[in-house]
Amino acid sequence: MKQIKLSASGKADIASPAADVSLTGSVDDQPLDLKASLVTTDGKRSINGLAVSLADNRVSGDLGLDDNLLPLGTLTLDAADIAPLARLAGQTVAGDVRGTIRFANDDGAPTVAIDATSTAISRGEQAAKTIAVNALVANYLNAPATSGKIKADTITSGTTVISGIDVDLKRYGDWTGFSGGATVAGIPASASGRVRVANGTTSIELASGEATIRGIKAAIAQASTITIADGTTSLDRVVLNLGGGTATVTGKAGQ
Repeated sequence: MKQIKLSASGKADIASPAADVSLTGSVDDQPLDLKASLVTTDGKRSINGLAVSLADNRVSGDLGLDDNLLPLGTLTLDAADIAPLARLAGQTVAGDVRGTIRFANDDGAPTVAIDATSTAISRGEQAAKTIAVNALVANYLNAPATSGKIKADTITSGTTVISGIDVDLKRYGDWTGFSGGATVAGIPASASGRVRVANGTTSIELASGEATIRGIKAAIAQASTITIADGTTSLDRVVLNLGGGTATVTGKAGQ
């Protein structure tokens, strides 16, 4: 960042602060402009008229702040090229994103609703095309659980291509239920179950699943659990029906 110019005016009252803030400058020779007003009404703080622009990217909206200073309100995102925004966070990402992000509070737990689309996003060897996300993430700070729908034409990771992704998500307490399908490396597959992320461990309970490999259908024979922790995936007696027989898979796979 360079040529930064910050201006602020308002009332320095710790009980009822108020301020108008503006910042201009450049990031990697792209123009940066930020404006916002901090307002306190009846002891409640809010950020009104938030507007951030960086190159061809725009973020705008009004946000209230709850007693824990967590945001409440809606932001509109119109990012034709997210690369400059990503560089602000020290990341190298290319692509576009458009949509809204709505922050709320559900019985004391913070939630965020995302309604967004993208023609393409890429980061290193990972890329996705024609993405649509309509999801609600509950309790996103402590035990995130997601409901909604995610669709994408393709997701590429290295040489692996996943296409036709269509997944429905439902919230069950701190679990996220999922059902849907995709074609993975040319193999049609579908699955249903639930997933939970807690204490650095991802637990996946598969209720059903099947894939057709070279004309042979493989299916989950019974409910199975997969865990991911510290970059290692662990399978404990995952039983598959393979044509006229069965196979049991137990073991671990690293990153």
